[in-house]
Amino acid sequence: MSQKSLNKYFELIQERSKEFITNNFLKIITDRKMLEQYEKQYNCDLGVVYESDYHLLVVDLVCSNDNIFKYERLIKRHSGNCVVIIPIYNEKFVLLNQYRYSLQENQICFPRGFGESGLKVEENAKKEIKEEINADTISCDIIGTVVADSGVCGEKVAICLCEISKPFINEHYENIDEINLCSIDELTELIKNNAINDGYTLSAFSLYMLNNGSQD
Repeated sequence: MSQKSLNKYFELIQERSKEFITNNFLKIITDRKMLEQYEKQYNCDLGVVYESDYHLLVVDLVCSNDNIFKYERLIKRHSGNCVVIIPIYNEKFVLLNQYRYSLQENQICFPRGFGESGLKVEENAKKEIKEEINADTISCDIIGTVVADSGVCGEKVAICLCEISKPFINEHYENIDEINLCSIDELTELIKNNAINDGYTLSAFSLYMLNNGSQD
């Protein structure tokens, strides 16, 4: 049991109240005495139990139909500016072949990033493009949002469609091994063959097709 976890928890409630909105079906308990009693009874930690530069692992105590239980979730450190970018160069999609540590394997995917605090979505998109594929952004439009896994994290990630200058691989940057340029048919074939399984990339491409597919 950690007083530090609960102290950070109540600071977070003050700083980001929108993350703690309750409804008639699921109520977040924010009475400190109740939280401390639950921790003592079940020998567990509640509140902000882990934090990094990117995430906060929060364990809430919630009540539903008179049942009280723990609920774990991830909250992004910098909320509201995460981005997934659909880069277009010479009418082709730009995709990365990138090693993903959590999978222990490579993925073919669109560039994305957690975003930097204080920057607008479009500014973060331009920043990621420059860092990951050494390209300049000619135009940038937000075409929608995606929630990757609402069972774990409620963050809405912006999808940006960007026309860019010629991309170049940034050697040794974020485990990017290769840059692929694909036509719409080639990208569709990769998806059909299950060569692309990244949820953000699949969602972004779906939004692109709904907004632009009929024009290609």
